[in-house]
Amino acid sequence: MLPILNVFSWRKFSQFATAGLVAAALSACGGGGGSAGAVPGAPGTTPGTAVAASVTLVTSASTIAASGADGTEVILTAIVKDANNNAIPGAIVSFKASSGNISNTNREADATGTVTEKLNVKGDASARDITITASSGSATSAPKIVTVATSASTTPKLLLTSSSGTLSSSGATGTAVQIKALVLDSNNVVMPNTRVTFATDSGALSASQVNTDANGVASVNLATGTDPTTRIITVSGNVAGAPAAIVKVNVAGTRITVNASSTVNLGATSDVAVALFDSADAPLANTPVTFSAAINPLVTKNGGASTGMTDAAGKLVLSYTATRTGNDVVTVRALGETASAAIAISTANFSIKAVDLVGATITSGDTNVCYPVLVSNFVGGVAQGGTVSISTSRGTVYSDSLCSTALTGATGLTSGAARVYVAATGPGIATLSASSTATNSVVQSTLEFVSPLTSTAVISLQGTPAVVGANLPGSTTEQVTLRAVVMDKSSQGNPVKNARVSFSILSDASGGSLSQPSTLLTGSDGSATISYIAGTTTTAVDGVVIQAVVQSPVSAASAQAKLTVGKKSLFISAGTGNLVLTPSSATYQVDYAVFVTDAAGNAVRDVAITGAVIPTHYKKGEYVPQLNAPWLAQMSVRCENEDRNKDGVLGPFEDQNGNGRLDPVIPMNITSSGKTDASGTATISMVYPRDRAYWIDVEFTIRGAVSGSEAAYVGYTTLPALSADYANSGITPPGQTSPYGLSTSCGDTK
Repeated sequence: MLPILNVFSWRKFSQFATAGLVAAALSACGGGGGSAGAVPGAPGTTPGTAVAASVTLVTSASTIAASGADGTEVILTAIVKDANNNAIPGAIVSFKASSGNISNTNREADATGTVTEKLNVKGDASARDITITASSGSATSAPKIVTVATSASTTPKLLLTSSSGTLSSSGATGTAVQIKALVLDSNNVVMPNTRVTFATDSGALSASQVNTDANGVASVNLATGTDPTTRIITVSGNVAGAPAAIVKVNVAGTRITVNASSTVNLGATSDVAVALFDSADAPLANTPVTFSAAINPLVTKNGGASTGMTDAAGKLVLSYTATRTGNDVVTVRALGETASAAIAISTANFSIKAVDLVGATITSGDTNVCYPVLVSNFVGGVAQGGTVSISTSRGTVYSDSLCSTALTGATGLTSGAARVYVAATGPGIATLSASSTATNSVVQSTLEFVSPLTSTAVISLQGTPAVVGANLPGSTTEQVTLRAVVMDKSSQGNPVKNARVSFSILSDASGGSLSQPSTLLTGSDGSATISYIAGTTTTAVDGVVIQAVVQSPVSAASAQAKLTVGKKSLFISAGTGNLVLTPSSATYQVDYAVFVTDAAGNAVRDVAITGAVIPTHYKKGEYVPQLNAPWLAQMSVRCENEDRNKDGVLGPFEDQNGNGRLDPVIPMNITSSGKTDASGTATISMVYPRDRAYWIDVEFTIRGAVSGSEAAYVGYTTLPALSADYANSGITPPGQTSPYGLSTSCGDTK
């Protein structure tokens, strides 16, 4: 793909340039792309009158390997100067060799008067001397001799080493390992200016090909490539004619830790904490961790099995349940690292639980209420003594029933039991933990704190999106998500769980409906969610009114949301970059990115995109050569498309040039990638013959349609060309003479 320069692209305009208009141009290399080049017809430096007085030829080596393998080429450098020893930019340099192959025999000197080419001996491995000269005008260099060597002394060997056998997994600046390649001939003489090709099976190299320096050494840096996995990286080096060499580097420093209670009671559940860090002790977030236990179930804290992801702090919490007795082992793995922890399953009756005022076990309770917490520790029916350490992940543990004195230190067991208290001001799940100081075993249970529904509760209702398209008959695609949130204003504005909310439609001319059931209980976040399904007809703005009401003896709080059912608005925009494709030697292709959004700027997917193109004008004229400059476009006249009514049928007074057809016809096609993707984008491609570039101006229309809505985008452009096709005035470019003629009249075909 190729950068576009000076292309009349995607800008609506009322008047195109007149004679002498610079052709829109693109640069290409190979069959499909390259870097930006000159613009055909662009103004250049007026050729000077300097005459070449000397040409100096330098060769990078006096011998060349008979193998002709890539990387064994000899570099030829020619420098052209005038009588005052000044470099001559733009001078044409010709190379001649008595045998072998030169990459280009005729080249234009750069701004320093220099031309560089390569000599190779592919196809002829015979021993011989090759004589090379370089000339410019009447000046010719002194001949240079390059000997084709077939002796063993030219066969290189390669040694590969690393500055360290270990690469830090952090990938931090300064941690890269340097890989050095030393190239020697069979006599152990260093071989400068020899190309070494590097490759690696993982990580990242700073370069893939490097020439050896004067000491026969080529160097690259190896980094982790943002992958902190513990592994062995194999780096290989290759030199033409020599066996490949490898060096191995260990990526190290990543570590995974697992923290679990050494003893868990039979039937109890305990947390297992996993942490993952790189060599710089930085947490590794969003990294998959696999885990297993030999005997008992092990899952993530939220219930997932076998694989979990670390959080932003590089941590993962697992939940271990002791369903069977024995000695268990928990194993965790990530990024090539493994860690394990042994867990002994105890048959002791060691437990912790929250209870209500009558002693019944509870799993949820109101915020700002003080609840007893009971710890029991028996083995074989015998009460255990000692102390236990009690903690909570939410709220505070207290030593008194009024929850006024926070618990400090361990609590003693009396007849195998201990009682403390817990309270929390905010909603959420609390993990209650008790650790026996005698046996080092840990037990856990959970208590969810919820905000109670009071008379001060408030409710909000929001619909997303607020504007929705009407559904086609039988369709339910167009929907709005309605989210009601109940908050307790008497406390800290906490969300209220288990509040009963009823949804209803108060007004809707579209004939829409609500998903069922329409009465829901709020979750831990205080929200209840339902869907509104639009009807088949449109409404006025805010014509749909939905209500949510709290159903409780202590609160009847309500809220409303207003929606609009309308014809879904689409907006299409399009544009192109500085790239072009060359699908064949006879055609160009330009791609346009199409963006479809709704009235709120949201991407719209599944919009069917189509395109149409029609010429607005065609031009007569020709490209004229310039000395040491690109071809220059000279337009003689610009004519309107003869198909005035754009029906494709030759009608009265339309054939202005009298050739029996409608010019310029439509020598191009435009295709679409189909429907827009999740980002609301699609691609339109325009393909046309190379000889029509610059000579035709076009109008293109891009249309999008979905659910009965349609939008269009119209743009104008001059068909762009490739600068590589017009850069050399010694090579005839495509469309050198306009396909429509040279004359200054639109009334003929001359």
